[in-house]
Amino acid sequence: MQITLVIPPFDQKTTFGGGVFNRGMLPALGVGYLASYLRQEGHTVHFIDAPIYGYGLEDTVEAILQTKPHMVGLSVLTKNTDAAYQLAAKLKEKQPALPIVMGGAHVTSFFDRIFEACPHVDYLIPGEGEETLGDLLNRLESNGSLDGITGVHMRTADGKHIITPPRSYVKDLDCLPPPDRSIYDNDRYIPLPNQNRRLPATTVITSRGCPYGKCRFCYQGGCYSSSYRRRSPENVVAEIEALVNDLKIKEIIFWDDNFCVQYSWVERFCDLLDEKKIKIAWTVQGRVNTVSEKMLKRMASSGCYNIYYGLESGSQEMLDFIKKGITLDQSRNAVKWARKAGMEIRGSVILAMPTDTPDIAEKTIAFACELNVDWMIFYPYHVQPGTYLGDIASQHGRILDEEADMFVPSYLPNAYGSTEEISRLIKKANRRYYLRPRYVLRTLWRLKNPYTLRSTVLAFMYWLSLMRRR
Repeated sequence: MQITLVIPPFDQKTTFGGGVFNRGMLPALGVGYLASYLRQEGHTVHFIDAPIYGYGLEDTVEAILQTKPHMVGLSVLTKNTDAAYQLAAKLKEKQPALPIVMGGAHVTSFFDRIFEACPHVDYLIPGEGEETLGDLLNRLESNGSLDGITGVHMRTADGKHIITPPRSYVKDLDCLPPPDRSIYDNDRYIPLPNQNRRLPATTVITSRGCPYGKCRFCYQGGCYSSSYRRRSPENVVAEIEALVNDLKIKEIIFWDDNFCVQYSWVERFCDLLDEKKIKIAWTVQGRVNTVSEKMLKRMASSGCYNIYYGLESGSQEMLDFIKKGITLDQSRNAVKWARKAGMEIRGSVILAMPTDTPDIAEKTIAFACELNVDWMIFYPYHVQPGTYLGDIASQHGRILDEEADMFVPSYLPNAYGSTEEISRLIKKANRRYYLRPRYVLRTLWRLKNPYTLRSTVLAFMYWLSLMRRR
């Protein structure tokens, strides 16, 4: 069966760079995994990444129909939801019998409302899609019955909705083929300036799910609680070796929410890189309560130069309320150890969460300034359906737009008068953070590294673009 997988169009400059430069797009690993699995099952797969080519709606429809698909799969994220719905409508207008399936993070979070919002979609696949989509295509190709299928929501011919039981997660990730990189136009994917030093760069993910699943603000707790699985170090290094040899990749951006879960895994991974003499730069995300000085030093010795921490708040009371499971001192230590290992450090905090107040925000901004990491992002809180905070958000404020851009305030806690007040708060936080003499002096000292000079100039342009948008 022939399927065309599609990233619907959206304005990547508005989303990532405010029109300053064409950056921030990375390969959609989920689609790459789908392509590998479906081709392994004997299906023909085409891929259209509309934002990468700057396609509008009509361009995307034309490109899809040129592939003569038997089914179209749309990858739906919050930022492209409207475009996905419009694309489905246009495709049905051209070919009413063409089956359309939607998957992706937005479908996982909002599957209960998409059939109503988009009458043109036939199937929804929340969560992991390889086995479910493969099963669906196999049955449709053989004109088989869909009785007993799991993990897919269907619209029947008479307009009814059928919700099947969820499918079990893939337990052994090593059994999945690596993402099919042949579907990507790799030269077009350029990370944000604070995400990389060397090009070409690409992303790799080593795990699925979350070993904690308790954070009250995060979708992982609702969607993947207690389902943490990880590829073996050998499997991951084999993928990296192929990327270096076949695509001449110079840098890996690990997309795991927490790369630093277990020291023994990290140590084995680093040992394999060294044994195989794979000289590559890499960056990770980590939790401040799972890293150690020993772990960070070992990672740095094998090429890791940048780590991102989700710090969330400078108020211990707020950290406890959202069940982040960390302390302020753990954040201080994690930053200190990473700096001692010679790493660049990125961090983020969330302002204006439910029960949050301007006084708590002030503590958070002050704590961010105290840590003085190389890049700090001040996010406004966004409601995640299915999370504890999402469930209680309306009790402590007003939900204005669940599908808004990640940088635009879309929730108004009771302690704030308007979203404009939150926008002013975020602008103040950024100015206070990035214009401090201590930060400026540290940044100037780092500019002696040519890679740092380049990324800092581009990141400054990016920061200015965000300030204009807010």
